[in-house]
Amino acid sequence: MTTSDTAAPATVLARTSEPQAPAARAKAPRKDIQALRALAVTFVVLNHAAPDLLPGGYVGVDIFFVISGYLITQHLLGELSATGRLRLGSFYARRAVRLLPAALTVSAVSLAVAWVALPYPRWIGVAQETLAANLYVENWVLALKSVDYSAQTESASPLQHYWSLSVEEQFYLLWPLLLTVVVTLAVRHRMRSRALLTLVLGAVFVLSLAFCIHLTSTNRSAAYFVTPARAWEFTAGALVAVRALRHQRSLTTPLVPALAGAAQILGYGLILCSAAGFTERTPFPGYLALVPVVGTVLVIAGGPHHPAWAPGAALGARPVQFVGDISYSLYLWHWPALLLVPALIGRDLQPIDTVVLLAGTVLLSFGSKRLIEDPARTGLLRRFGPRTSGMLLLGVMLAIILAATALTVSANAAGDRQRQALDAISGGPCFGAKSLSAPDCDPFGPPVLAQVGPEEAPWFDGAECTASQDPIEVGGGNRLSTCDFAGGGAPAAEAWLVGDSHAEQWKTALHALARESSWHLQESLVGGCPYVGVRRTDFNGRPEGEGSQDACLAWSREVSDRILDQKPDMVFVSAFGARETIDDGSGRDQLSQYRDAFADRVGAWADAGVAVYVLRDTPLTLGRAGPDCLALHASAPLECSSPAGEALAVDPLAEAAVALGSPRVKVLDLQDQFCPGGRCYSVIGGVHVFFDANHITSTYMRSLTPVLAERFAALDR
Repeated sequence: MTTSDTAAPATVLARTSEPQAPAARAKAPRKDIQALRALAVTFVVLNHAAPDLLPGGYVGVDIFFVISGYLITQHLLGELSATGRLRLGSFYARRAVRLLPAALTVSAVSLAVAWVALPYPRWIGVAQETLAANLYVENWVLALKSVDYSAQTESASPLQHYWSLSVEEQFYLLWPLLLTVVVTLAVRHRMRSRALLTLVLGAVFVLSLAFCIHLTSTNRSAAYFVTPARAWEFTAGALVAVRALRHQRSLTTPLVPALAGAAQILGYGLILCSAAGFTERTPFPGYLALVPVVGTVLVIAGGPHHPAWAPGAALGARPVQFVGDISYSLYLWHWPALLLVPALIGRDLQPIDTVVLLAGTVLLSFGSKRLIEDPARTGLLRRFGPRTSGMLLLGVMLAIILAATALTVSANAAGDRQRQALDAISGGPCFGAKSLSAPDCDPFGPPVLAQVGPEEAPWFDGAECTASQDPIEVGGGNRLSTCDFAGGGAPAAEAWLVGDSHAEQWKTALHALARESSWHLQESLVGGCPYVGVRRTDFNGRPEGEGSQDACLAWSREVSDRILDQKPDMVFVSAFGARETIDDGSGRDQLSQYRDAFADRVGAWADAGVAVYVLRDTPLTLGRAGPDCLALHASAPLECSSPAGEALAVDPLAEAAVALGSPRVKVLDLQDQFCPGGRCYSVIGGVHVFFDANHITSTYMRSLTPVLAERFAALDR
């Protein structure tokens, strides 16, 4: 940490400000801001613990951002006004002592519990996000994962909520520098500092908000995490602090308290409306984030003085203030508690469990504040001085990073052991899908291996496959691979595999079939993109951005043009159509729209003489049949099965293929290999069926190869 000072003449700010309050009074927290903190953390906790109860509770993070912008700017401008300089080293040291001890404690405890309680496939993700959280880049890691389809279905990590702390730390790092530059320029050019600050911060607000709105429309997930799309929320609070320089007198006239009370009512109304009215489908943050942000600004700008009829009177009650006092610790502890306790007790949380857990988390947060936060800020670390405190905290951070690295090494070693164990048992007569047709097998017993590791991922590069020399570009990457399964000789057939990750999950079985049949196979697979030429408005419960849809439509057009030009012998297609919504502008039902879109695109391939095989989509896990369920019920896997009537959603693309009625378009249906006898199973023949929430493991797909080959041959006759 630097200990350098940045100078700026005190008179620039001081001449437009009232005298500073005594230090003791300045340190007393404002009850209205503590109430906002209490609301914010309550919203977030309820949204995580019971999302149906408060679907828009995620706006609590936006409230925190506005509060941080206000308080930090107020503090920095107060220091500039009083001393004429910013002691950046001291500022950063105070921030570190205030935030790091509790954050590092939660990080270390979460890492240790995850190591003991979570299955090894989760370790690498936990280790990666622990590193990101401790380096305060977690928001950027999650933003990158949000545009990587193969990472979107990963289970949450215990430190995933540190993304907002990362955004705040990045703000704390840059904000003092910006304020210093602006004030220095005002001095140098004899300008009014408050006016210049307002102008510059207003520009930051407008530019950041515009970027946020644009990115939300094109990549909503990334917009939620990246700092430039969130900077305007901090700036909104900062603008209140800048304008407050001129209004630091007591509110004494009857009119002003009345206005403050009205601002509180409107502000809290906006905040509550957003928390109760927004959902996961709300295109957020975008312009709608203005609702909770403006609400928070109104409450802060209204000031701590208000009439008795204002909401602040009730929110100043001790229970509310208590939650505000522990809000930082409560934010830190609640998410790992919700995530790790089910693994520790070996079962899912029931409603009463959740209530007890949240009550315990409040007590834990109170203890954390009294025993970690407060002593670190006012006692032990403060006595050491900034440099020594910084070195101590850095040492703890490095120890956690080393532990996370060790966890990664352990996960890789466990994965190697699992691969060896799978190879040893894969030839058995009751292995995987073979067990469904073998008379002496028990197909639905416990898994041979308790856990699903990354080696079971359905996305991989085959040994016979290379990037095409004539690429299909999507998002700056080549999405066309050429696979030579004829050993360099003349292929028996030219084939394509096209679709999203639900087509990619069939690669294991299709590669085996192509190898056996000496095919030449081209693959163009883009996660989250439909191959029909219609714009999609919703995917897996989340609205789609215009930018991602433009890229998908361009990809599907180019793939179709290549197929029509090359006229391969056959094309295999599949997609996650059951969880996407398309809109051709007609307003008709989804099956009707898919029928026409499929006929336009795939019908043209069939008319060109291409045989098209639609791989009927795999069943849904419904939150009951995936590896997370089996981690809790490995000895009783039937607890993780689902009725076929619920899990086998209608595949609109397979239905469209049947409706087309073309002899060249056929459906390859293997649903009975996942859901025999009216139930869909998480384990068949000792093998995990599902890799994650909606993809099949590579091993189970490999066990399906004989069935796929048999049914393909039957259709091909």
